[in-house]
Amino acid sequence: MAPEVVARKLDFLRMTLADLQPFSGSSLERVLAEHYRVERLFELLVTAAADLIQHLLAERKVAAASYSDAFARAGRLGILPADLAAKLQEAAKMRNVLVHLYEDIDYQRVRDNIDPLLVDVAALIAAIEAELPAADG
Repeated sequence: MAPEVVARKLDFLRMTLADLQPFSGSSLERVLAEHYRVERLFELLVTAAADLIQHLLAERKVAAASYSDAFARAGRLGILPADLAAKLQEAAKMRNVLVHLYEDIDYQRVRDNIDPLLVDVAALIAAIEAELPAADG
């Protein structure tokens, strides 16, 4: 993937992280009051992270069957630390519940996953940035 595409995707992740950050430590009542916003930000973060990982996998001629599988394969290939990949797999499962309504949404669970998602996506950004070639100048 072209470096400018990776940079653009990382910028989007950073922007979306900043948008979710105000919900860190939020009460359940606040999450319920703004659940559409929280759900959408959660979805965007996981989707954008998985999209970036899928492109990095494709560069290695590896295809993933799902977002969760993309994170798992990234962990096995060393694109991401294995423990981070496992956490992002769980975030992908939560994203699927939010998007596809496989089951009733448990907003306590959503609230409980905001801070871990903030930490995990920040760690993904750092892991990808660490592998980027150093910029000249």
